[in-house]
Amino acid sequence: MPSRSSIRTLAAILGMVSVVGLVFGLTGPLLNLLLERQGLSGRTIGLNGAMTALGALVFTPFIPILAVRIGAFRILFATLVATALLLLSYKIFDDYRIWFALRFMMGVAVVVPFLISEIWINQIATPQNRGRLLALYGASISAGFGAGPLMLQLTGVGGWPPFLASAALVLAAMAIITLARNERPYLDTHGHRSPWPYVRQSPLAILAGLMYGAIETGIFGLLPVYGVRSGFSETTAAAQLTVIAAGNILLQYPVGWLADRTEPRRVLALCAVVGLLGAALLPGLKDSVLMWPLLFVWGGTITGMYTVALTMLGQKYTGLALASANGALIMAYNAGAMGGTPVLGQAMDLIDPNGMVYGLAGFFLIFVIANLVLQRERPGPAA
Repeated sequence: MPSRSSIRTLAAILGMVSVVGLVFGLTGPLLNLLLERQGLSGRTIGLNGAMTALGALVFTPFIPILAVRIGAFRILFATLVATALLLLSYKIFDDYRIWFALRFMMGVAVVVPFLISEIWINQIATPQNRGRLLALYGASISAGFGAGPLMLQLTGVGGWPPFLASAALVLAAMAIITLARNERPYLDTHGHRSPWPYVRQSPLAILAGLMYGAIETGIFGLLPVYGVRSGFSETTAAAQLTVIAAGNILLQYPVGWLADRTEPRRVLALCAVVGLLGAALLPGLKDSVLMWPLLFVWGGTITGMYTVALTMLGQKYTGLALASANGALIMAYNAGAMGGTPVLGQAMDLIDPNGMVYGLAGFFLIFVIANLVLQRERPGPAA
């Protein structure tokens, strides 16, 4: 049973990531809808969104080292301040060409809160509850992503309100995390500082992060565009993301529960198979009321891939080794996001609009096959 201090820390972490998730649940569709209004191609929209992933990919290997030298809490605060300033910069520099640079810098800033949070929760967790605590983490982020499109309906797409609201929310996240200032994450100096050895030692978990990055970023970045091109209004297209996020929230805990009680590889396989079936069925159901429950189940199982991958790493590593392994997972996620979104955008241009869904099905199929091939991972250092 976690101590009272650990429960307070966990609540603060979950509160912070849910608010940061809300910000990106709002700004991701916002920026892409603004680009769509300018008549840009799906490929250009996808490349623009991929800059966030590129920034995170480039910066992630340095985070464990900086966290040891500067302190995890300090670097967390600094990047939250930078995130708030960057959100305002989108409106000040209202040019999609400048947004390429701004989104790259946003990726550098925003990856830190998520990596620090994942390490922090794994330190609080025990072998008996790790999957469920990380499921709560995934559900909190999903709650934020789901609330983001709803908030977009309140702020509107044009003008300053959505950007001002996003910056204010980041400041609220800073206030929330100060509740955990007395129990900060600790990183020792044992283990590889480079993430690359963990790619070799835990290939299935890292591949899950790669595929999840391509799939999740593609869905949250391009599904509103897919919805508009399919004949839905902007509001309905944004609501589709909310339903997916609702599935993420409500189905994460059952996924975490399964990961605590059975072999995580099997849970990953289940999530991938359900994701493949959902992608295959969506084009035929987009004019049916059955589209909504499909999106709900689809969303929940997709996020389960990342939750289970985190659980696998937390079972295997501790200290700086866990931070570096977690960094490898986030790098894989962002590599997937960077490559997956442009591919899906290009597919939507070639087969308008269902090419995006067919591309998602292809990503799931790759992981299902890989799960069969990678029956066992190489052993890591003793925790």
